[in-house]
Amino acid sequence: MPPNDTSHQPQKDQEADCPHGRFVDIREIDFDNRLFWSYFLSTSYPCAYLEEQDCQLYELVAEVLPVDPAWSDDFTQYYDGVMEEMDGYVENPTTVVAPISDTEILTIAFHPGDTIYNINKEEIGCTGPHWKLWTIPFRRVKSLLSLENGAVLFQLLLPMAVVEPEEAADLKSILEMQFQTLGFLPKKALRAADCLISGIIRRD
Repeated sequence: MPPNDTSHQPQKDQEADCPHGRFVDIREIDFDNRLFWSYFLSTSYPCAYLEEQDCQLYELVAEVLPVDPAWSDDFTQYYDGVMEEMDGYVENPTTVVAPISDTEILTIAFHPGDTIYNINKEEIGCTGPHWKLWTIPFRRVKSLLSLENGAVLFQLLLPMAVVEPEEAADLKSILEMQFQTLGFLPKKALRAADCLISGIIRRD
C-alpha cells in the first residue's frame, strides 16, 4: 500500500519523468477547473451507459458541465487533419504527471483522439476508440484518497479501475459527493454516479 504523503517529490523531478513537452501540474486541475472536468468526464468512460435510460455519461455531464470545444481543442492540441494524418495522436501531448506512492509515478497523456495512462512509464490503459480498461483494482484507486490532492488523483485514475459488485455502493457515495462538488444537484449527481459505475464495474 502507498504511504500517505507523496508531496515531498519536487515538481522538477516529476517533470523529469514526463517524456512529453507540455506538462500540467495536478494543482491546475483541481475541482475548480470545470473546463477540465467537463472534458475529462465526457471522454474517459467509453463503456458508461445506463441502458434503462438510454444515456451515456457524456450526455449527463453535458447537462451540467458542457464541454467547451475551444478549450478542449487547445488542451489536447487538436488541429484540423490530426485524426486523418496521425490517427488522433500528437508528438508532444498535454501530460499530467503525479506521484501516487514513493515508488510510482502516474502519467496521463491527453491526445486529441485518445488518453493514455502509464505508471512508471509502463502503459496500463487508454480510453480512446481502442480502449483498454479495467486494469487497476478499485481498492488501489480508493487508497489514493488519503494522499495530498487525493480526490483529484482518485478521479484521474478511476477510468482504469475495475469495481467489484460489492464495492459499488462505496464508490457511489464517493462519486455523489464529488459530482456535487463539481456543481451537480443531488439527483443529477446520483444519475451520473450510477452511469459512471456502469462503465467500470466487473462484468461476467
